[in-house]
Amino acid sequence: METSESGPELPLELLPEILEHLPRANYLTRTALVNHTFHNATVPQLYARASIYSWHKEAKARVIQLFRTLASCPHLARYVRRLEIRDFPKNQLTDESRDAIYRGLRNCTNLRSCTWTRDGSLTTDILLALSHGLSDEFASSAFAYTDGGAPIEPRPVPTHSASVHSLRELEINGLSLLYDPRFLLRFEWLTKISIIMPSLEVTRILEKWVWVLGGRLKSLNLICKMSPLITDDVLIRMAPSLKNLEFLHLTGCPKVTHQGIRAVLAENEAGIMNLGLEGVSPRLDLAQLLPTSTTNQYILHNLRSLTLSIPPLHSTPSQITSTQSYPLPLRAPRISATPTENHTSTYGTTTTNLVPSHPGLTKYCSTLLTLLTHTDAGTAPSSSSSSSSTLSPPNLTHFQIYSPHMFFEPCSATRDLFRGLVDVHGGRLKRISVHRMLIGMDVIKEICARCIALEEFFVVIEPGGLDELADCIHLSKTLRTIHVNYPLEAHAEDGGIPVLRISEALQFVRRCAVSTLTQFGCNARVWHVNKRVYVTKGAGGEEAKECEVYLGPYESPDVPEQFLVVRT
Repeated sequence: METSESGPELPLELLPEILEHLPRANYLTRTALVNHTFHNATVPQLYARASIYSWHKEAKARVIQLFRTLASCPHLARYVRRLEIRDFPKNQLTDESRDAIYRGLRNCTNLRSCTWTRDGSLTTDILLALSHGLSDEFASSAFAYTDGGAPIEPRPVPTHSASVHSLRELEINGLSLLYDPRFLLRFEWLTKISIIMPSLEVTRILEKWVWVLGGRLKSLNLICKMSPLITDDVLIRMAPSLKNLEFLHLTGCPKVTHQGIRAVLAENEAGIMNLGLEGVSPRLDLAQLLPTSTTNQYILHNLRSLTLSIPPLHSTPSQITSTQSYPLPLRAPRISATPTENHTSTYGTTTTNLVPSHPGLTKYCSTLLTLLTHTDAGTAPSSSSSSSSTLSPPNLTHFQIYSPHMFFEPCSATRDLFRGLVDVHGGRLKRISVHRMLIGMDVIKEICARCIALEEFFVVIEPGGLDELADCIHLSKTLRTIHVNYPLEAHAEDGGIPVLRISEALQFVRRCAVSTLTQFGCNARVWHVNKRVYVTKGAGGEEAKECEVYLGPYESPDVPEQFLVVRT
């Protein structure tokens, strides 16, 4: 460590580590003006991530300005590791702007992650520029058409430059009106693929694309809007190429059942670590994913994170059928009934609002619990009950569940599900996320007291339950993020949901008294929890340190996770 007249100086190698904790770009721009040393350390951080969202002020103009900078300053473009273009000036481009975009992309020689999701903005020329190695003339003419307008095979392209091998993650819009999906095959070093609304042509190419990627692909995320294009047959054909897949998320794929999922799981060698099934077929039978013998006991043994949307209970899939008649109105937004059950938890909170569980929900939750704990839940299929109790359950750390079709009141089915999860996984669960479901304050209290590693908790409560929730949260010693949602259905008639004022939010955070808490949100608002330490003097002159908790704006460039959960 060097010294100066003012005292010891900070080792320069620590400066980049400190700068990583500055969340906003304008903080970094000010830091870069301190001196040459700070400038040299800050600029790589400033350009490491370039993100433009649709809600940014003058977002479309920012896109053009960004690529003009990257095109004219290759030394800055080389710092870009993550590029996110979520808005695009489709109708405002000049030839000069297009040329800047292509040159800017080719200058990003160290790019590792690219997101380009604006509908109708991705073109063949952009894909060519992103994959590098082509001249401007070749990029604009590499794709030829027959006289009838039908595309023919692309002309042979030069060998990829070494820089294209740095790109590992690609997220695109699957509407292929302006690009030829076959050019996606050029991206053969990817480990992560995310496609929003894939077209028929992109879906067909996807099957060959995963084959080209071979065992390199670790993450596959397909986000549809109830599209029939992603089916069991598609997954079955891709399954042999997904042997090293760790992350599989399917959203809005109503033609996907347990058959396609099981095919992927069966071909996987190490075991899927992160599985998301949101808005898939209501005929998906969770019981078919249970290990039935020691020969397939490893089908979900490596699972760490699970995201599920509960299927509509008025459908007739095998997993939610019942011989008992239990009519449910199709338009009922909220399942409720006169409380008929009273239970006292281990922690002294009495449940007074349990309603009779829908038999379909009871069976769904029971099967899910068996799947995640490998314990006999009483209603598990007989074919698996004999072996499941002898197999090790997955080491679950993240659990997300929500109901996109109807709202659930607290009931015995969801209570037993969460208590069973806590019994088996309480020592390792880091995130629990519940949306459009009330699970009861007694269950919340058990989660906070028994999940000793819990860091993130997203939960639904009634507007008047904040004080009681804070008393439950106080039992946790590790929580970093809390987000509360109010039931939307409860306030549909009065025109909106209650808005939590910042003073009320601060009162809640202080009542929680959790020293690890860094973020709190309620409905559509999110705050950062800050702490200020100051010294006070007593009557006798003695000094004491006190800590003041206050709330500040959310400043991270990432969209809060809770806003990304419910998508179907």
